[in-house]
Amino acid sequence: METLTDRNSYVKATNKDGFCVLEATAAKTWCSQCKAMAPFVDKMIKKYPEARFYKYDTDTADDITQELGANQMPTFHAFKDGDLMGSVTGAKAAQLEDLIKESYEGQVVDTED
Repeated sequence: METLTDRNSYVKATNKDGFCVLEATAAKTWCSQCKAMAPFVDKMIKKYPEARFYKYDTDTADDITQELGANQMPTFHAFKDGDLMGSVTGAKAAQLEDLIKESYEGQVVDTED
C-alpha cells in the first residue's frame, strides 16, 4: 500500500479516475486498532484489485489529516473519480467493506476468510 506524505500526493491520488481508499493511521505503531485492521485491509486489497489503497501517517501528514478531519485512528475515506464517497472511523471491518461495495465497480476476487 502506497504511503501519502503531503497534500500534493493526496490530491494526486484522490483525483485519479476510479476508486480509492485512504487510511489514516499512526505509523509509529501506537494505534492498536490500526494493527487490528491491517489483516482485513490486506484482504480488501486482494478482494478489490482495481481499487487503489493508500495510507497516511496522521503524525507526519498534518495537511492531509486536517483536510479530511481525521481525528481518530484508523479512519478510512473512500473516493470515486475525485469525489469523497464516505468514511468509516474505527476498527469497523464490516462498515469498511460496505463503504467499498457502495462505490466500487471493478472486479471482485473471492478470498478465503
